[in-house]
Amino acid sequence: MRLAVLVSVVVGFGCSTLLDVERAREVFRGTEEPAVPILVESPALKLSAPRGLRAASGQLRAIPLKWDPLLTGDVSGYVIERTQRKGGRFQRIGAVPGRFETRYVDRGDDLAPKRDSKEGRTDLGDGASYCYRVRAFDSAGRIAAASDSEVCATTAWPPTPPSGLQAYSHQPREVALSWRPVPDPTVVGYRVYRNPARQGDYLLIARLDGRFSTTYVDRGLGALRVFYYRVASVNAAGGVGKQAAEVRAVTKPEPLPPIGLRVEEQRLGSNRLAWEPNVEKDIAGYRLLRIREESSSEEIVAVLEPGTTSAEDREIGAGERLSYRLVAFDRDGLESEPSDPIEVESVDYGLRALPQEHAILLRWKPEVQEGFAAARVLRERTFGSDEIARVPTEGFVDREVEPGRRYRYLVVLVREDGSEAPPSAVVEATVPK
Repeated sequence: MRLAVLVSVVVGFGCSTLLDVERAREVFRGTEEPAVPILVESPALKLSAPRGLRAASGQLRAIPLKWDPLLTGDVSGYVIERTQRKGGRFQRIGAVPGRFETRYVDRGDDLAPKRDSKEGRTDLGDGASYCYRVRAFDSAGRIAAASDSEVCATTAWPPTPPSGLQAYSHQPREVALSWRPVPDPTVVGYRVYRNPARQGDYLLIARLDGRFSTTYVDRGLGALRVFYYRVASVNAAGGVGKQAAEVRAVTKPEPLPPIGLRVEEQRLGSNRLAWEPNVEKDIAGYRLLRIREESSSEEIVAVLEPGTTSAEDREIGAGERLSYRLVAFDRDGLESEPSDPIEVESVDYGLRALPQEHAILLRWKPEVQEGFAAARVLRERTFGSDEIARVPTEGFVDREVEPGRRYRYLVVLVREDGSEAPPSAVVEATVPK
């Protein structure tokens, strides 16, 4: 009768191949699994316990179960029960419908108590042992009496830490780490931890995906800093293993502050400074810095090549008070602390205005005039100043003055090429009446 119905279905579908016959058979049978009825413990069902119950250890936060089917009696499925210790109180964790459905994987997807359920986990945990039993139920949902067959198994332990952990020191503001991949194929990555001290809590700083992701560079660190590192393996179930023994690393120190900064030579409008070379072999240069009197901002005088031990500052005024500092930097961009500052007063004209009868005598230091072709003498007015003379010597007498009037003067020295030194300070004098 069933065959006739099947043939009619095949003919109705217009099927002519073996594959079509199989499809028709699926239509005839239906594919829905039988539902689990409402299960009751009383009255107890008199069915023998399934035989051959076994459980596999070493799986990631899961324990697979298998048993032999019961071939006699009204068997509609099986209930699976678990306890945390052998001989303990069992609790139901699942049910499977069907006489021949004899497999079940416990992944902890239930409300029954589980071991090591920290961090809000609901799975079976790592390295946790459980015991199981299986009982049959009939089509009315009555569960068979308790089974005396009990098996135990243990989930996989957390992965072992990676071996060969190394830290590479003396890198600029960073530490490079490397280790060997863990041979366990269930490992899917690593976690990297750091601590500024050997003891105490280590801070998680990186999560690396992939069993062969075995290098990491910790960047953005300071110069001459000491750190300790540990690495742990992570398996596919999220289990984090024990951390490997710590390794120590030290970042590269910054250069030492330059020493011996001093004034080597002074001329009008020029200060030449000198210093001792740094001892580091990878010095890339120096920066000479200046702060002018009554200013808080630091100016760069010059950026100098390695091996240079002197520099000239030509952007200064006559008699100006200045402060200098020197910074060294290396090829990795690390900078030293500034050298001890030195206070300097630049060379001044020593300009004086001496009142005389019907004249004002202007004098300045003869040594300042050396190397210059001439001196421009300027008289200041209400708006600006006028050149009143150009002389080759270190003095001038202004006779175009009136008794009782006050006059203001400044001097600017001029070189052979026409370039000028910074102007002198302004001096004043009053012509006697």
